[in-house]
Amino acid sequence: MHLVIVDTAQIQPYIFGSNRLRENIGASYLVAQATGDWAKEAIRQVAPRNNIKADGELDTKGCIENPTDKLDAEVLYTGGGNFVVLFQTPEGARNFTRVLSRKVLTDAPNLQLVITQESLNWRDGSLSEKIKATFKKLAAEKRARTLSAPLLGLSVTVMCRSTGLSAVGMAPAIGDDLERPASAEIFAKLRAVEKKGGHPSDADQRLRKLLPPPANYDYPNRADHLGGTKGEHNFIAVVHADGNGLGQRIMDLGKAYPNLSQNREYIHALRSFSEAVNHAARAALRETLDKLLARVQDDKGKKVIIHKNANGNELVKIELNPQDGNWLLPFRPLVFGGDDVTFVSEGRLGLSLAIEYLQQLEKHTAHLPDRKGRLTACAGIAIVKAHYPFARAYALADELCKKAKKCRKEIRDLHPGWDDGCLDWHFALSGLSGGIEVIRKREYRVNAGWLTLRPVTLNANPKESGRSWGVVRKGIEAFQDLPPSTQPGQEPKWSTRRNKLKALRDALREGPDSIKNFLTKFNEGRPLPDVEPSLVDWKNAGWQGGYCGHFDALELADWFIPL
Repeated sequence: MHLVIVDTAQIQPYIFGSNRLRENIGASYLVAQATGDWAKEAIRQVAPRNNIKADGELDTKGCIENPTDKLDAEVLYTGGGNFVVLFQTPEGARNFTRVLSRKVLTDAPNLQLVITQESLNWRDGSLSEKIKATFKKLAAEKRARTLSAPLLGLSVTVMCRSTGLSAVGMAPAIGDDLERPASAEIFAKLRAVEKKGGHPSDADQRLRKLLPPPANYDYPNRADHLGGTKGEHNFIAVVHADGNGLGQRIMDLGKAYPNLSQNREYIHALRSFSEAVNHAARAALRETLDKLLARVQDDKGKKVIIHKNANGNELVKIELNPQDGNWLLPFRPLVFGGDDVTFVSEGRLGLSLAIEYLQQLEKHTAHLPDRKGRLTACAGIAIVKAHYPFARAYALADELCKKAKKCRKEIRDLHPGWDDGCLDWHFALSGLSGGIEVIRKREYRVNAGWLTLRPVTLNANPKESGRSWGVVRKGIEAFQDLPPSTQPGQEPKWSTRRNKLKALRDALREGPDSIKNFLTKFNEGRPLPDVEPSLVDWKNAGWQGGYCGHFDALELADWFIPL
């Protein structure tokens, strides 16, 4: 037999290398096809007797090691961007590699495919060990491969506005985006989001199949259609979430089936685990979308999301955009189908949607087949202007996610039994200069210490009790005059007093002494909101242990809409 594993390399630059949302959507579709439908179709062409059913699902009854089933190839599992298949002969494996490679070269130019093959004797070794060794070989090949250096042009050429490669034609104008030179890569991405005869595009059909929108709603294809209002609040949020330790859990799964007599059991366990993770991630997105829709209401013939304080004063209002008889959701998944998820939303919804997704993922993975408990994840949220370069916004979200993962690792090193998610976010209200570390030192480091608590844990933080989302959330509730900080009928203390909020922000930057003056002058001597009882100085002086307990909440007072 022959084991073949298919993967893709450099997918983040491929998907998010463009500053146009439509092109990112198309690229995401092409990446999913390469290790999904296209790979299955290549199997059908070179190995007619296989375990792929007409609907694309895997038939678990047929076994390639069983002569009576007469299978030429058996797909073991698809998930996490990988496609793993067994062939009876090396010729079948080579033909599959040829067919799939040609398909990717012609239909997804510049998408980098990595395929590794290994011979396998079913009766002489453990399948789990062979798959583990092949994945290691795959990783080594990805590291050792020579990076492509595309020919940028000969003689007189025009450069693609998105990729910098040689243009092969003019991409059509869409809205405010004028006609522009585009490379073959961009044309492939645009074809994936192009409507055909009034029917949804290929990318939209895939999204609607996996995450159907409710009746009279649809997903947007442009950042301007996410619900932002021109001017002060025309911002989008780019959210990147990544599961914690999923790769290790897959590797550990094989340890339970070390003997060659357990090969078939291992295949069933691998499929079951992969499918469970995929279903859980989609269910988490589904419930996140449902929570968002529950906040939508009718307002004089329009669909809006309104956030009010305890007294009913309107704090934030988002209007959904109409298109072709539907209302466009302020939310669009870009990468989905496993523990790695990226989506965009209206700027003021990004943080609440990210938190909801992390919580729902934990809920839906509580009973995975490996019985190791829930799957947690970390997230990075970049909030940028709607016309900010999308590639840079995603790079920021990815960097923030890595910071959140680093924070999680530091806590686990001190508390090995602790397992939770972390998150980090940043407002890019203007341009970005330098990495997030440089930005934080420049914008959030003052004489008294750090203004920001980020990154924070999703739930309680065993290392530093003040650096958790719950602390920030309590501050937001106080500054937005929401229950339980403010009860209906009580006079708002913060949300309607803009000068007071500005004065507090300035005082926090200046340090504890300025806070004491602020409390006397603006707050009638009352302390600041009690966001963490164990840190008494936070409510009396705004600072303790080199951290400010209220600045993050102040920043979010105009930007956070709870679900």
